[in-house]
Amino acid sequence: MQVEEVFRSANDQIAEMARKHGWRFSVPFLCECSERRCFTRVELTLEEYEQVRSHPRRYLTLPGHEVEGALLFEHNERVAFAEKVYARSWPTLCA
Repeated sequence: MQVEEVFRSANDQIAEMARKHGWRFSVPFLCECSERRCFTRVELTLEEYEQVRSHPRRYLTLPGHEVEGALLFEHNERVAFAEKVYARSWPTLCA
């Protein structure tokens, strides 16, 4: 399992606990970048977090943090969202 997947799983558990307890404020999630020693907090509301999770290849990071194999698609001063892209195999043409 890649580092960002571990942080993503932890964030899903954080969101579940926040929903369970009716949390109404910003929730401190973990940055889901590829750096295994990064434990930086990214604060989002549950609604914002669910919007990120509505796209299965999107990751929550801080601006300037990278997710291996992902492109930055949206950011502001407090949060950045990256989406993993996968190589598409093109048919080879044989003569």
